[in-house]
Amino acid sequence: MELHKYYIKTADTLVLIAQELGLTVSELKEYHNNSSRPHEWIKADNTLPTWSDYIIIPNSVEILKKNKEDLLSTEKVILTQKEIKESQYTILQTIDLQVAGSSMIDSETEIVWGFNKIKKEDGFYGDIIQKSHQVKYIKSIYRQFAEYMQKFNKPLEHLNVELFPEGHIKSLTNQEEIRQAWNVLKESLKPELGNTLEEKNMIEGGDKDFSNTLPLIKNNVLYTLFFNDVFYEYTELNIFAELEKQEYVSQIFANEKVTLSKKRKVEREGNIVKIKFYSESDSNKNGHLREIYNTKLKDFLQEPYSYSLTWSLEYHFDFLQGKMLLCHSKIKEQASNKYSHLTEHKIELTKINKNG
Repeated sequence: MELHKYYIKTADTLVLIAQELGLTVSELKEYHNNSSRPHEWIKADNTLPTWSDYIIIPNSVEILKKNKEDLLSTEKVILTQKEIKESQYTILQTIDLQVAGSSMIDSETEIVWGFNKIKKEDGFYGDIIQKSHQVKYIKSIYRQFAEYMQKFNKPLEHLNVELFPEGHIKSLTNQEEIRQAWNVLKESLKPELGNTLEEKNMIEGGDKDFSNTLPLIKNNVLYTLFFNDVFYEYTELNIFAELEKQEYVSQIFANEKVTLSKKRKVEREGNIVKIKFYSESDSNKNGHLREIYNTKLKDFLQEPYSYSLTWSLEYHFDFLQGKMLLCHSKIKEQASNKYSHLTEHKIELTKINKNG
């Protein structure tokens, strides 16, 4: 592997070199130390090596400076994946299902994830450890059921994922660990289970989902939000650009697919990049939902079909670090005025309390 060198000038400090090359001090220091011998390392106080007249850098000086110019450009934004260490995200999830004027499901859940992302020669890998999962609010009649169903999330409390360059999940690298965690959970649940058809279906569903978990993850809104395709070079800033249509799994029509039109707007404020998406149902593509409504729901709800789905989504990224700071997603779907479903997620980078 070719080593790229930056030759140290008299007045240079690690901070000045990092600024010149468009790198962070930590990534410059880490790259040099990983590529050199101990006596050539940059010290803990960021003192440059005295036994060498150069430091080793990730690419040529010319390319790094060109990358810095691209980063500082007001005409485009290049958001790239980078390693992320010891990050923690707090996720607030709210769900509200309204039927005929009554709230059937109304819940608020707080989840805390520890997250790391490392780079290997073949790409980036993300590691999620669920630190807590708390149902902060739910109607009392559903609490016992919700707490019981929460047990079925235990096999997903640790996920290691391989990522595509754009950001979404390519594969699960700890699939066997997930399957074994499910088998342990299944054994522990035996004393609580009866012999009903519903329970048999739940166990069979768990056997399927936790033996091949990738489809389950890809259909979960939270994971698709956290690992979305956002790492691109954006050349259209401050305007809404039309994107390809997308599919969404309906929450009120028994997992039917809904076709959405989609647009995106990218803004930059200093080192913060804001990526905004807005999607809505395409009336020309979702005629099958009208048939389902008229057949199964119209007589009960006593009102005509008036389907709509809107999805607003916004990300804030520190683009120098490639780190998500915030994600706010709100999805409202309704079949008529009396039948609607709201799902909202707010994901925020939070400080880690190392004292516990």
